[in-house]
Amino acid sequence: MLRRLSAFICFILFLSAFSVASAAGRGTILFVPLDNRPVCLEYSVNSMAAAGWNVETPPEEYIASNEHSGDPDKLYEWLAERAPLANAVIVSSDALLYGGLVDSRTHHIERDVLEERAHRLVNLKDLGGNPLVYVFTTIMRSPRASAAPVEPPYYAEWGSKIFQLGELEDREDLKEITRRERKELKRLLQEIPADVRADNMQRRALNIEMTELLLHGVESGDFDYLLIGRDDTAPYSQAHKEARKMDILVRELPKERIRFFAGADQLGMVLLNRAANRLSYEIPFVFAAYGDGKGKDTIPSYEDDPVDVSVKEHIHAVGGWPTKYLKRADMVLLVNTPSSGVTLEASVPSNDGTVTKQQERFMKKLNYFEDKGKPVAVADIAYGNGADNALVKELFAQDKAYSVAAYGGWNTAGNTIGFALSQGLLAPDMTEAGRDNLLNIRYLDDWAYQANVRMKVSAELIWPNHWPNSGLNSEQLVAAENLITKEIKNIASPLMTEETVDGYQFNLPWQRMFEVRVAQK
Repeated sequence: MLRRLSAFICFILFLSAFSVASAAGRGTILFVPLDNRPVCLEYSVNSMAAAGWNVETPPEEYIASNEHSGDPDKLYEWLAERAPLANAVIVSSDALLYGGLVDSRTHHIERDVLEERAHRLVNLKDLGGNPLVYVFTTIMRSPRASAAPVEPPYYAEWGSKIFQLGELEDREDLKEITRRERKELKRLLQEIPADVRADNMQRRALNIEMTELLLHGVESGDFDYLLIGRDDTAPYSQAHKEARKMDILVRELPKERIRFFAGADQLGMVLLNRAANRLSYEIPFVFAAYGDGKGKDTIPSYEDDPVDVSVKEHIHAVGGWPTKYLKRADMVLLVNTPSSGVTLEASVPSNDGTVTKQQERFMKKLNYFEDKGKPVAVADIAYGNGADNALVKELFAQDKAYSVAAYGGWNTAGNTIGFALSQGLLAPDMTEAGRDNLLNIRYLDDWAYQANVRMKVSAELIWPNHWPNSGLNSEQLVAAENLITKEIKNIASPLMTEETVDGYQFNLPWQRMFEVRVAQK
């Protein structure tokens, strides 16, 4: 009996020592983001910190902002100094090659400079220390309309026609173009200035060439993982055409080291979660479920794949495994899809908060999974660029807003899926207060601001005064932020309580209406 007791005590001491060693052995993750927007930097790092992970980032003056380009050489020097001491390194190649996401669309960097930067990124492990090296890159987007400074200046005049040209050339390449469309293609080629077309295509070709160089890092094993994102694409577009050709190359590489799917701003968060799972020796099993109607076959706006393809790819990318068996799942990813399969903008009048059978059935699914004891992360993609007002209303009405592991409802479907999945998988390691804070930020950002306040402030302040949506001056910025704060409190306080909302501050970090920064006071 005594021998058994002694053995049991030794076993318990061993487990305790192992647990302490594992916690201490988590080590350091280095992270170079796309740029300093909250979703790319602050929100991602804070999500990891809430789960107990130490993530180091470069000095902010090296990272791209709305006021300056990132500094690829300074970013590399920072990595070179810190990488040998890190357990994992997560790097945006757009930052290390061009300076940031916007710079990847507007740069005039010589090929030989980019080649040198790509080669030193591939050889990052030569710096020593043998950290896990995870890299994410993007296929240059094909926006239907955009303007400087996030695109070249000529986009203000020619952006929509450049998109149409790419759409028709993609159809032609697929041999799906009609006679009328062929005439339209010929007209656009004559109408768009040759120098505009040349600048656009030369940059796109150069960026694709650099991405192909990065594939060598997968082949050689220098990259433990490469994640390629398709930024704002469509079923027919120049980005879709380039992605199809890139996919041929990607398919020749081992899937355990590379993934390729829609989205850009969520990629850093996805790889941070992958690093956490890898360093913890965990492979989470995720069960995915969808709203009624078209559900998993929905092709969301700004994307070119059915949502179930995106979900499965994201699960693999975070280091997890999709399962068809609920009882095996560590978490459920519950995706709110539109019954019609068409994801309209969150600003449409029909997103007025009226609860329908669609939201009621969705909530029944949520309750069912929670009753089975499964953590649930909600990816709200029924609308683009903001939350489903009726769903958020029901989450609070049924006291489920803080029982979920995570919630997301911002920008594109891929953005939302990546964040909801990652934060949900990190949630078991968070305190209740830490998880609730992340949920509050998402509700205040994705629901209160994106789906409601952004357009209200634009309609009442920005447009009547003929102010720009981007590039607000200091006086305009103060006025906009004051009204945003007031309107967010008006929208959110009835559901979240005034005390909760008063604990946060709101500002426009890029001096534009597109995104808000939500932070605890």
